[in-house]
Parts: sequence; C-alpha cells; structure tokens
Amino acid sequence: MHITAIRRFLADHPEVESDNLYTSQINRQIVKPETTGTGRPYINLYDNISDADSGKPFVAPATVYISHAWRYSFCEVVVDVMEQHAKDNPDSYFWFDLFTNDQNSLAAKELRDDFFKIFMFTLKEIGELLLILSPWNDPIPLKSAWCLVDVSHVLRNPDIKLNIKLPQLEVERMAADLIQDKSSLVQALSDIQAEKAVTMREEDKAQIFGFIEKYEGGFAALNQRVNGGLREGYVKQFKQLMAESHIMQKL
Repeated sequence: MHITAIRRFLADHPEVESDNLYTSQINRQIVKPETTGTGRPYINLYDNISDADSGKPFVAPATVYISHAWRYSFCEVVVDVMEQHAKDNPDSYFWFDLFTNDQNSLAAKELRDDFFKIFMFTLKEIGELLLILSPWNDPIPLKSAWCLVDVSHVLRNPDIKLNIKLPQLEVERMAADLIQDKSSLVQALSDIQAEKAVTMREEDKAQIFGFIEKYEGGFAALNQRVNGGLREGYVKQFKQLMAESHIMQKL
C-alpha cells in the first residue's frame, strides 16, 4: 500500500484524525464493517486505483513490512513514521496488517505452524522491517509477543533490513528527557523478557509461545538475540534521529 493510499484513506475517513483513533479502533469501526461479507482484505478496495498527482498505483508488491502496536494513535504515531519513511523512499509500498490481512476471517482462525512459516517467508520476500517504537523510553512493541517474533526473525536473517523509527513527537520528548537526564537512555534499554510478552488475543499466546520454543530456540535464545541486535539498532537510531533533528547540539 503506497503512502498516497494511506492519505486517501484518511481523507475518506476524517474521524480517524479528528477522534485520534487507535489502530484497533479503526479495525472495529471502519475496516471490519466495510469488508464484512467480502472475504477480502481492506487493501483490495484500492485495487486498480492510482494517485492523481504522482500516478503511483495505490497497491503494488510490498517493499516494507510494518511492525507496530495496535494501541498506537494511527495518525500521531503510525502515519507519522510512514510519512517519514516515504519522504526518503517515495517508491515504498507498505505491508500493514490492518489493511493487508482479511480482518473478518483472521479473527476466526487458529494460529498454526504453517501460519508462522508463511509469515517468515513473506517477511523475507519483502526484505525490510520497519519497527515503530513509542514511547521512546518504554516502547510498547518490545512487550508484544508478535513484535518480538518479527524482530527476532529479522535478526536471524541478514538479508532482511531492520529499520527502527520513532514518531516526531517522541523524538522531541526524547530530546527533552535526555537534556534533563542523560542516563534515561540507559534506563530505557532495559532487558527484554519475551516470556512476559502479551498478545491482543489471549488464545494466541500459547501458539506464539509454542512457536518461540520450537523455531526460535526458546525464550533464552530469543531474549539474547533481541537484546543484542535491537539494543545496537536502537542506539544507532537514537543518534541518527537526534542528529537529523538538530538535537545533538543541546546535549
């Protein structure tokens, strides 16, 4: 899904921004009702449509896989990061679960081993994971079993790029916090414990944890892998974001 399709969606549904809807609320109030009975994901509503200004088709094979939390504000967090990415990568097409999966049928499916295999193949084919982190000092995705599986899989596959971004509001908040207390960066990078991660649906937890034990080498291996790889990427992204935002001179 191209960024211009995201903009069209927001134009067609102004309540998303005016009511500051979360991704989960958009699913209940818009995506599911508008696709009920179709057996198709929301993204198919944009098939064969192109942006009038750029000529870019709204739908094309994905080049970036979005990993995020459904408790995020869609506009203030998710779209903000998508816009940041699209500014530097105007040809990007996002794989975004809210729109790419058939949300009506997905809710009734059990997670099985082949589901995870398909997911891992899809991520490898796309080639880039864009991980959205917010709040900066206690990011919700690092407490999500789904997101930890995303990140762990990327860290085991050097052919998949891991791209970490914060929404602009969090960059500014991070700057203010670090100016007051530089040690807050160290505190923010606390140890990740996958066995304490949560899922939106409690019934998914056993399947996800079983996947971790079987394919990821257990929780100890996943924790070590994510802690090592993500910490390095997180610190690198902090420095890059601070430099781009002209924050370094204040520290």
